[in-house]
Amino acid sequence: MTLPPSSTGQSGPLSPDDIAMNESAARLRASDPVDVAAIAWHGRREQGLDADDEVQFRLWLAADPAHRAAFSRLDEGLRALRALPAERTAHLRARPQAQSGPAASTAAARPAAPPAATLAATPAATPAAPPQARSGLGARLAAALTARPAALAFCCVAVLALGVGWRQWWRQPTFEHVYTAQRGQLRDVVLPDGTRLTLDSGTRVEVTLYRDRRLVRLPEGQAMFGVARDAARPFTVLAGPARVTVLGTRFAVRCRDCAGHAAVVEIEVEEGRVGVARAGLDGDAGAGAGKTAQLHAGQFVRVSTAAGLGAVAAVNPGGIAPWRKGLIRFVSTPLAEAVREFERYGAVNLVVSDPEVASMPIGGSYRAANPAAFAQALPHILPVRLVRRADGKTEVVRAK
Repeated sequence: MTLPPSSTGQSGPLSPDDIAMNESAARLRASDPVDVAAIAWHGRREQGLDADDEVQFRLWLAADPAHRAAFSRLDEGLRALRALPAERTAHLRARPQAQSGPAASTAAARPAAPPAATLAATPAATPAAPPQARSGLGARLAAALTARPAALAFCCVAVLALGVGWRQWWRQPTFEHVYTAQRGQLRDVVLPDGTRLTLDSGTRVEVTLYRDRRLVRLPEGQAMFGVARDAARPFTVLAGPARVTVLGTRFAVRCRDCAGHAAVVEIEVEEGRVGVARAGLDGDAGAGAGKTAQLHAGQFVRVSTAAGLGAVAAVNPGGIAPWRKGLIRFVSTPLAEAVREFERYGAVNLVVSDPEVASMPIGGSYRAANPAAFAQALPHILPVRLVRRADGKTEVVRAK
């Protein structure tokens, strides 16, 4: 989690906004990452979420019981804070704007307690919870309800963090890059957060890291993801009609015809757990819209533009993404599709013109770098023969 630097060492006077931002950053640095993520989600929801963001928010809540608890504590605490009389919080809200200069940020970290008489005169909004029931942000919010000034200041900082200016800063990318693997190439990539990507031949990924989330777009191809765990920054992969959200796990995503109207995305989980949903398409409420699925290790799901989110099925975790070992695996795959898969890695020089031959199913694992061996095996597993053509290519035809 990257927060704004403190004002220490800066030259020249600080603006009131700078002072407020530095105070917010200092307090948030000391908070639990899950609490910080809850603040970010609360701000995004107050500003308004589109359909895709709402799905991502639900997946974040479902990923860990601590997420839902932190968000509930924050929501309840902020409602209680906003219900307090204005004179009760005015000195805390107004103080950053009343100071300027480097010394202001130091003073801002030490809010003056309101008069004891004022505290005694204000009833608590709710009974205090037992100490063992409160921790992290929950302790601060509960304390705010019982009029402890330091905790009340934290809640005011949380309100400031939900302001438009903070949200604009928060949503600025901290890292952007496009990675590609050329035809016949496998490429390993390590992102600044420690996440590892392996890109298959003919794959392109667009990576954007934010302070509260990590986003990868997969326009075409397939990739293996080893996501570095970060509870404050969910990791999302957008591939055609699919949205995949995780915190830390290993999974593979393949997108076929993602730029077209018949996109098919396949997700396989090798380790950990991921949430999968059908991504919204410019207001389209097509098949499977709004549905989500939780995948664990050894599970697979397909998402398509036409059929939406499919049923979760079992898959051998040890056989996920065999292309990392230079293998292509087929399971009842039509021959024409198998030939196209080989062509992703290099020239094959195989031609399949007969529709009946093109639809013949084939299975097994083959070396991606040896299409000739694949061609030579065809007459032994299918009722076909190979015919050498004048143009140097080999046509697969039905056996007589």
